[in-house]
Amino acid sequence: MSELRQNLATKEWVIIAPERLKGDPLQSSANPLMDSFPAYEYECPFCPRNIDRYQTVELDSIPHPDPANSAKSKWLAQCIENRYKIFSEGPASTPGSAEFDREGIYRRMAGHGNHELVIESPEHNKTFATMTVEEITAVVRLYLKRFDLLRDSNNLVTVIFKNSGPRSGASQRHPHSQIVGMKVVPNYIRFLLEEAQRYFDSNGICVFCKMIDFELQKGKRIVYQNKGFVSYVPYAAFVPYEIRIFPQEHDALLGDMAEGEVIDFADCLQKTMRKLYLALSNPDFNLIFRNPPYALSGVPFYHWHLQVVPHIRHPGGFELGSRVNVNVVLPEEAAGNLRRIEM
Repeated sequence: MSELRQNLATKEWVIIAPERLKGDPLQSSANPLMDSFPAYEYECPFCPRNIDRYQTVELDSIPHPDPANSAKSKWLAQCIENRYKIFSEGPASTPGSAEFDREGIYRRMAGHGNHELVIESPEHNKTFATMTVEEITAVVRLYLKRFDLLRDSNNLVTVIFKNSGPRSGASQRHPHSQIVGMKVVPNYIRFLLEEAQRYFDSNGICVFCKMIDFELQKGKRIVYQNKGFVSYVPYAAFVPYEIRIFPQEHDALLGDMAEGEVIDFADCLQKTMRKLYLALSNPDFNLIFRNPPYALSGVPFYHWHLQVVPHIRHPGGFELGSRVNVNVVLPEEAAGNLRRIEM
């Protein structure tokens, strides 16, 4: 029998219906593991050996600790300009200093902002699941540097995300993430913030802290934890094997992460993605950092986190029509399967 579960932070409902699998396997086909692909690809614009043929504009980088590395790279992680930007830099302005442009009854504004790429590894066939904690630490440090640099008058909020595999929207196999700074706060982020503030005003505690404490106490949906971070499958997971990674201590904004927390976060991300990679054979996925606008740094009601969304099954007409997801795997079962994966 199916069960309706509600996300405490958003009040969204999810239908948990394992019987919908009808005895079929969860995945119709599995992706090959990353070591079946070459570490270098002649046609890849992000492989360091191709720099003479694919000119890129470097914005920032973390130097490679081994000058004689096999990839012949000067960097361990690199931030470059995106050739195909969603937003482009525009003249500096102060938010709220001018009204939006109008076209009849509609509003519009110039697409000013930032859109950068973070190349996560010099090697073409790496992913967070196969990278070392040290390699992921370099990526996280680069995220934080760019996140802080984009905190300017043209950007109210910065979104960091990763597409991996064609079903996620990725167009390049080489491991990379994207950073978008923009002047408009997306409605879904506003929705998260409004619900979180409403819960705080009614209960006096951050709803995310409440969920973290409950999940740590129960343990059955925990995937991995260390002294600073925890990953778990949400009680009302939207899709099979969805995972959230949270700092265990309250922290509203990713950019406020202390240096001492970076390695703990990189460790939690690596261990979590490794378990997902092995359990589902390198699934396509999206990573999304759920951040508030910069101005809400330090607020007591919001808690930044990372959402991991594997792409295993396509939504059907019911999901599209009702905006209520049907998850065919019990979150407790998914978490148990991931915990049992030996590293």
